[in-house]
Amino acid sequence: MNSLGFGLERMGLPAIRWPLRALVLLALFSVFSAVGVLFLKTDHSLSELFSSDTVEFDNYKKMSERFPTSEFDVLVVLESENLMRPEVLEEIRSLHLELQLAEAVQGIISIFSMREPPDASGYPQPLLPTKLPTGKEFEELAERVVNHPLIGGKLLSRPDGKSQLTLIILSLNQDVILKKGLAASIREIEQTAKAVLEPIGLRVQLAGAPVMQLEIRQAIGRDRLIYNGSGFLVGMLICFAFFRQVKLVFITSLCPAVAVLWAMGLLGWAGLQLNTFINVIPPLVMVIAFTDAMHMVFSIRRRLGEGVDRFAAVRHAILTVGPACVLTSITTSIAFMSMTLTDSGMIRTFAIAAALATLLAFVTVIVLLPIMVVLMFRDEKEFLQTETSRHKAINWLENICTSFARWLRTRYRMVAAVGLSLFVIFSILHSQLEPRYRLSDQVPDNKQSIATSERLDAKLTGAHPVHIMLEWPEGKKVTDPEIIEALAATHALMEKQSGVGNVWSVETLRRWLINAGETQPGALGDYLKQLPAHLVNRFVARDAPSALVTGRLPNLDAEDTVPVLRKLDASLSDLRAKYPEMTFTVTGLSAVSALRSSEMIRQLNFSLLTAMIVVIVVIGIAFRSFKILVLSILPNLFPIVAAGTLLNLTDGGLEYASVIALTVGFGIAVDDSIHFLSRLRIETNRTPKLQDGVAETITRIGPVLILTTLVLIAGLAATVISDLPSMRLFGKLFMVTIGAAIVADLLFLPAVILAARKFGLIKTIG
Repeated sequence: MNSLGFGLERMGLPAIRWPLRALVLLALFSVFSAVGVLFLKTDHSLSELFSSDTVEFDNYKKMSERFPTSEFDVLVVLESENLMRPEVLEEIRSLHLELQLAEAVQGIISIFSMREPPDASGYPQPLLPTKLPTGKEFEELAERVVNHPLIGGKLLSRPDGKSQLTLIILSLNQDVILKKGLAASIREIEQTAKAVLEPIGLRVQLAGAPVMQLEIRQAIGRDRLIYNGSGFLVGMLICFAFFRQVKLVFITSLCPAVAVLWAMGLLGWAGLQLNTFINVIPPLVMVIAFTDAMHMVFSIRRRLGEGVDRFAAVRHAILTVGPACVLTSITTSIAFMSMTLTDSGMIRTFAIAAALATLLAFVTVIVLLPIMVVLMFRDEKEFLQTETSRHKAINWLENICTSFARWLRTRYRMVAAVGLSLFVIFSILHSQLEPRYRLSDQVPDNKQSIATSERLDAKLTGAHPVHIMLEWPEGKKVTDPEIIEALAATHALMEKQSGVGNVWSVETLRRWLINAGETQPGALGDYLKQLPAHLVNRFVARDAPSALVTGRLPNLDAEDTVPVLRKLDASLSDLRAKYPEMTFTVTGLSAVSALRSSEMIRQLNFSLLTAMIVVIVVIGIAFRSFKILVLSILPNLFPIVAAGTLLNLTDGGLEYASVIALTVGFGIAVDDSIHFLSRLRIETNRTPKLQDGVAETITRIGPVLILTTLVLIAGLAATVISDLPSMRLFGKLFMVTIGAAIVADLLFLPAVILAARKFGLIKTIG
């Protein structure tokens, strides 16, 4: 028969001939990989997912470079039943002063940053004096603070009889963050705030992009330890439970361990950083290598049990099981590579890294496993003596599969009808899924940043900034009448836009000055010169002719946010016509993520469809059979539509994590059908009756497919306890996909083959 692996499996043959030399080379490469692991770092950027060569992301990058915007602030949120009490305000003032001394803090905005209009001397006095008044004077001051246009609804929520919330906004010094570290900087801020305010009963929580980034990084580190540790341990336990042979368990477990080391080492040498997606590669490589190793070990164990010497047993496994392992590695890599069709740089990097890691896992198994078997099983007679007593669990599985094969002989019509009917129903339900995205889904949902953001949504209209960036020709200043007029009109439009609140810009300051009686043409410019540079630079670029108008959005799904952004952008059309030399751009992380997410998720969904078509065609080419191509459609697509049906029934949608999980699950689930069809091709060449070949295939391949499915599910089961919602969704869908695959391959596929034989559509497989 032609090799399904195009002859690539033969790279394992030299390892049999020169095992010690090959082992030395592998050891040296392992040392090289171990050094590369030391270079791995974690990327905790929220925006990297949307990094692409698109206009939206280019505008976002431009804004980020020009403005130290509120997207990079730490928000210290203070909450109590009533904040407008002298003793509470004094403690908040103390915290304001304490935080100014924090090394990473570059600037602070709080109610204690606010000032009165300039007095006769031209100096603006603090709104809250150094010594707070008492009695009626304090009540009047408190009323003035709550209703202050720069405070009320922006830095301080209105009292509602239940709780009141105020913000302290901290700008961070990026140079200090790089030197000191984000974790240490955030920890210093949090400890300082809690030490000052918790003794008087104030609730202190942190939010903002830096806090989210830190929580993502910590969750990635925690998940990496849990995934790799628990997955590897469970895989070993499953191997031991069924093999009951220490040497076999060691060999089977060594391959995934080395595969992970090689994969992560090469990622380190390549300079890639760990993120939410790259973090999935180690457990994926581990379960893929475990799967291939178990298929090889099953074959070797069976041949050794028949009295064949270790060299012949290994050679037989390489030449019969190896081709299927090659083909599964190729199809899995194709599924991963399909994700490069998206605009996201992060997802493209993950796709390429996962595809290369999959091929590396195959190389590890096909080369390392034969070496270890040849070196460790020097006494075949000893293995043969212990074979019967130690493999009762495997024999039990084989007996179950044999009984199932007999049961299927008389019920294949019903099973085939059920399988095809479910496939049609699940396909319809899967097709109804719509793209869905929420920025907070990328952040741990059991940490303080999300809970605090929800409080800001409830009390101060939202925690997620959205900006309109105005740009004008060189030579003009923000205080020029035309620029001021355009800014005022833009500010007013954003205020009117439903769904956007807490609007800030230079116009906010201008209105306040006018209300205070400062109507002189140069008043705004003079006041801007007296304000701290970090505050002015939030809204007026230091080195570019541009300014920002900033509002806030609540934490909504992209399908709810996008209409708001579209309307906001459309409302700027008149201003664009009136000021043709100026540009008005709606941007910000919330805007980019909402506007790009639907398109990128559709791209991922298209890439999954492309992967399905290409993989099925590759299977047909590898088997040199159109019949095999057609037969592979049901078992390979059924797991995807089954998982999609689960999403539909649980009111889910197509998110980044769900589409990637379906793609990864498809890439791995297709392995079962390839191994089944490969074994079926071998068995039908031994027996003239197709039904006998199907029964023998179920008996011989069923146990290993069941065990590898257990390893796959157990290896990624830890994802369901991840702090990251996206990873929990990924794990849930992956396990459903793999579980549905074993049902499709051991139940529906053989039933369809037998039914097709009955109707004269198939006579042989070959």
